[in-house]
Amino acid sequence: MHVARLVAGAAALSAATFAFAQSAVLHDGTVVIQKVPVQLFATEGPIWDIDVANRRIRVTGRYLTIPASFNGMPWGLEGTEVIDGEGNSLGPISAANMDRLLDSRAALKDRVFETACPDCGPLRLGPIRSIFSTSEARTQSVDDGPEALDRMPEIQRIIEDNYFFLARNIYLKHSSVLPIEWLGRIGIRNENGTYPTSASNLPNRRYWKYPFTSGGTWKSAGTIYVDAQGNEYMIPELEAVFELSENVTLGTVRSVEFGDWSTPDSFIVGDVAIMLNQDPRFGATILGVAGQEISREYFMANLQPGLDIAVVGFMVGEHLQMAQEIEVGMYDPSAGIVMSADRFRVQLEDGFIQFQGWVIPMTGLTITASIAGNTFPVDVIPAADAVGAEGLGSYRIREQGLVLDGVTTVVLTARNANGVVVKTVVHEIPPDAIAP
Repeated sequence: MHVARLVAGAAALSAATFAFAQSAVLHDGTVVIQKVPVQLFATEGPIWDIDVANRRIRVTGRYLTIPASFNGMPWGLEGTEVIDGEGNSLGPISAANMDRLLDSRAALKDRVFETACPDCGPLRLGPIRSIFSTSEARTQSVDDGPEALDRMPEIQRIIEDNYFFLARNIYLKHSSVLPIEWLGRIGIRNENGTYPTSASNLPNRRYWKYPFTSGGTWKSAGTIYVDAQGNEYMIPELEAVFELSENVTLGTVRSVEFGDWSTPDSFIVGDVAIMLNQDPRFGATILGVAGQEISREYFMANLQPGLDIAVVGFMVGEHLQMAQEIEVGMYDPSAGIVMSADRFRVQLEDGFIQFQGWVIPMTGLTITASIAGNTFPVDVIPAADAVGAEGLGSYRIREQGLVLDGVTTVVLTARNANGVVVKTVVHEIPPDAIAP
């Protein structure tokens, strides 16, 4: 977490506090008000405990309370996702369904065996990594003062078995490009630690070595709130992000394989086998040219060896990764016009705003940006490398002297040669991009 961003957020928050009262509603209906003067906190570390009954998460020695709403808006844990039995996203994990964060629920109840497309593999076959470190997850429930921590080695065993099950299945799909030593590298070994020499004659399961994993990371920033009785609560209203890890793989695809009923869709980059995320607590998003969200079916049908790709997700060991976000040079024409906006920078005192993005297809279009009641022309320049997509263009906006207080969005509008509006897109300005 960047100190400068945190300090800027604190300053902005302090100013807002005197303008109106910040309030939150807890899961049981309790209303809490931001304490004055503002008392800021921040955390970035592994989760030590999840108290579902009280909607609290313990990290770096502090209990943080997850509200049901903040200033009247529903509140969710960034980086998480809830999906239904057909794979539809129902939004992030929230105070209403915080038990979905638990290993036991993810491993036993929330798995989705439905496939993403007729030829695709399953959507969520279950976790391969605990929210706790390996050593913690393998211990029995322990007392932590007056409390009992939720540690279930039997669930950890299910998670580890799922890891080996999926890894071996993926290896068989890509055995033509992965060496047999790959199985040993992921932990399939005999009593002497020797790697197998045949995928059809593996050592006894009790000798396999599941790689060490650290606990998931909880990033948060917020302030102290109080209820009518004066009880204090740490509410992470500035940031509330949970991730098992943030491992990145970038390179050229070597092999691509659709999944089946027991194997996720997967591909190989270097010696890393990458599968579409199977943990029901987290999403699996594929972003193409101009930030277009690509369906898994289109992605798998068009992914070819030799294509460059970037993957963000979490790994177990060094050779198996679950992909949560993929960036690839693809454009699905069925989406029509795509207009992205990112890299926002806003300075309220100077009335300054800057951002940039991509437009595809740009041919025959006139683009404008609406900011704080003002409309500006957008000069879209053809991209030197269209990444296999016709009509790709880029732009950059820099404006100053605007009244930007309270502005949270920009609007991009595309018009055809007759001046008719053919596409309008509203982009949110990230709160951490705004400085006083």
